[in-house]
Amino acid sequence: MDTFTKVLNTKGLYKRQQKDSSSWVVKGRIKGGKVVTVTIGDTRLYKQAEAKQKTLDILKMMSEGINPNEAKRAEQEINRLRGFTLEQAVAECSKLSQWKESTRKDIELVMNRRFKDWFKKPLASITKQECLNRFNQIKVDIKKNNRQKNRSSVNDVGEGEAQKAFRYLNAIFNTFIEDDIGDVKLLPKGNPCSILKTKKVRKTLISRERYLDLQKRMKLHEELKASSDLEEYQGRHRIKKDDRDLIMLLIHTGLRLEEALNIKWSDVHLDNENYLITNTKNRRKHLLPMTKDIKNLFNKRNNNGSVYVFPSPLDNRKALSASKIFKRVSEEVGFNFSAHDLRRTVATVAAECGYDISNIGALLNHSQRTVTEGYVQRTQPRLKRILEDIENALFHS
Repeated sequence: MDTFTKVLNTKGLYKRQQKDSSSWVVKGRIKGGKVVTVTIGDTRLYKQAEAKQKTLDILKMMSEGINPNEAKRAEQEINRLRGFTLEQAVAECSKLSQWKESTRKDIELVMNRRFKDWFKKPLASITKQECLNRFNQIKVDIKKNNRQKNRSSVNDVGEGEAQKAFRYLNAIFNTFIEDDIGDVKLLPKGNPCSILKTKKVRKTLISRERYLDLQKRMKLHEELKASSDLEEYQGRHRIKKDDRDLIMLLIHTGLRLEEALNIKWSDVHLDNENYLITNTKNRRKHLLPMTKDIKNLFNKRNNNGSVYVFPSPLDNRKALSASKIFKRVSEEVGFNFSAHDLRRTVATVAAECGYDISNIGALLNHSQRTVTEGYVQRTQPRLKRILEDIENALFHS
């Protein structure tokens, strides 16, 4: 049992004796409130003279109606929050934000790739100058990377990656911009990413416009067919079956790469001649009818032993990554193209077939552009006509 011995000549100061240690404590009544006991600390750490001085400070707080224990807990919380790191901020944002799983993964990858050395830094300690330097360093680092041969962008090398990284970092800072610690802000100097706007270092990104014209589409078609024939008779070719099927699906439908890679057999309905895209950018499920060629493609890939139409060759429980497909096929056909170039190609061919923005947007599952378009339903016959016209025009003059 603890025993308390009053220290003479010092109001409220006691020595508390416990089994194996002793400590200085102060007992007193908070003005207009209750009696509280406040621990100063171990007698081995504080001399009696130091304890007496701290007692005066504690009693002064009590006379002003302040509970020293609550004030201490508040100070500890403030110190904890001041040590709130970028790594903790990323984790907290991930919990708070309604990110799609693919968005979450991309943010985590980019943050790890570009800011991992900042993860242990308190969020409030990251400066504007550090942000400006890192923005420029990202561009320098990417320019040193020679794996940029299949670029479809006309922007400076590294500009897009730098802007993307700081778009994510900026969003994380903004999540905590209004948070308080005590009487001050968690980020008293605001969002340090604002320096990029102040210094006007971010260039306006020029939209990509690359697509495959008829000549390139015919060349691609020839190479894909040749690779299929060669594989059938000799059993090998640089362009693989997964490469061919994925590219043919994308150039016939305009699907985004992630949408195509995540198609599951449970969402493919061969009898009804349609398939459901669930992993969409706008989170709105997208039901597409099958044309003759696409139904053929699904039939040939059926019964592959995976839940995915395009499973990983390393683990068929996972979707294909497609990390090297476009580089490999681009080298074979003699020109560079990306998955999104095929999406632009589908939109372009649809426009050449006479379809307007509303119909093309419906096919590509774009968000509604106007209130009127919201009343125009994306019916299967409507979409099938567009897809069949695209299929007929893709590889024919």
